[in-house]
Amino acid sequence: MSTTYIIAIGGTGSKLAEAIIHAAAMGIYVNGANAEDLNILFVDPDRGNGNLSAAEKVLKTYQACAKIVEYDNKIPWMRTKVEQFQGGLWSPFSKLNIRLRDIFKYDNYSENNPVRHLFDVLYTKEERDVDLKEGFRGRPSVGAAVMAQLRRNDSNQDSWETLTNQISGDLHGGKSPKVFLCGSIFGGTGASGFPTIGKLIAEDLKNKKDVKIGGLLMLPYFQFPAQKSEQQIFSRSEEFLLKTETALRYYSIKNLKISPIYLLGSPNSTSIDNFSTGGGNQRNPQHYLELYGALALRDFIFTEASPQQQVVLISRKDSNSVTWDDIPNRAEVRNKLINATQFAFAWLSTIVPDIQYIRKTNKHRDVIWYSKFFNLQEINNPHEQDHLNAVTGWCQEYLNWIGALHRSHNGVELINIYPFIQNNGELKPELDRFQFSNLPKNLNDSLGINKVLEKLNPKAINPPNRGFVGLAKALYFSIYQTK
Repeated sequence: MSTTYIIAIGGTGSKLAEAIIHAAAMGIYVNGANAEDLNILFVDPDRGNGNLSAAEKVLKTYQACAKIVEYDNKIPWMRTKVEQFQGGLWSPFSKLNIRLRDIFKYDNYSENNPVRHLFDVLYTKEERDVDLKEGFRGRPSVGAAVMAQLRRNDSNQDSWETLTNQISGDLHGGKSPKVFLCGSIFGGTGASGFPTIGKLIAEDLKNKKDVKIGGLLMLPYFQFPAQKSEQQIFSRSEEFLLKTETALRYYSIKNLKISPIYLLGSPNSTSIDNFSTGGGNQRNPQHYLELYGALALRDFIFTEASPQQQVVLISRKDSNSVTWDDIPNRAEVRNKLINATQFAFAWLSTIVPDIQYIRKTNKHRDVIWYSKFFNLQEINNPHEQDHLNAVTGWCQEYLNWIGALHRSHNGVELINIYPFIQNNGELKPELDRFQFSNLPKNLNDSLGINKVLEKLNPKAINPPNRGFVGLAKALYFSIYQTK
């Protein structure tokens, strides 16, 4: 068992981290008896970024559920330990309101000073004066200048040393730690942070040859309409391709000592209506490419490192569709994604309504699984209610996410989401349990919910195997084994 340190940079990095957490719940990072631990560090100057807040919420939901399940090695579900590094957020700023001119002490130089003149050449007045509390506003040149100061900034030194010391500790403990950076190549924070942080980490760990450092860069995959903003400095989607071309030229001539680098993009960009320069309103909808990003991490973890720098790409048969034929490690990923989806659907459509029925009527004998997991009245124990809430919360979060991935493109054809997603994209308030067998799409999977319930067996799983935790694990195991 080893640990992969995920450095999620900027808003896109947070979106990828969200997908990685959901993939961890499916068991994507479990390979036989090996389960990779994940430790996520978010890097963002925009402390209020909506994408960051959403990813942190998903992580808390995952941790609440995984903690009570206790990482049962009988099932891949909730098997991966996912932690948040050093309080979670690493910002290059020690205070909320800061400008580029403040970082480089621009005002300390006289008007005739050559350093000040050089700064005037490199950065416009707007770039020098803009408040960076909501990020670098699509300006990687600004972000790179700030990110390069990370080790010089006392407020960040402790975090940096903790990261490198923890990696060193893993090495001394006989583990094989890995570092995986992820972000966008076309924005501000990701485009500037990826090469800068990657280079700093590679330099600090250059004598530790057993550390594998890789990363994922997202090419443009969304766009928003041309905007007018009170701020003159903000990200413009019409500049994405130009920025991407410039960044790729930079990567082609620089030895960043990051390998492999995964590149993901789409020829058909998704339109986003809710434009924001940053802050809590910057909450981009999910996209199917983020699932590919989570699978890129799987490839990074379980593939042997190459001595040569590698760039990894993947293609689809048809740019207008996403089918199982387009998914790497198709058989394993398909089984784990469908298992997780069927489990979440079965829990919300069948288990939760059955519990409500028992509590309302006290007719527990009408529910075939009750006596296997509960004694009389045990179902109303407050401790059990906490466990019920934890599992239910994860199921709702997961189904919303997998539904949003499919809605991001009309051609995504992995599962049938309409048994649980409404036309407006929201989770249905009531689910029909007999739609359980219809979730797999274009595949002969006739597994019925009654067959699953009949095979629920607490003895088939490790303790805790009673109460709602035992019921949840036995339900997943039954789906997992009945295929």
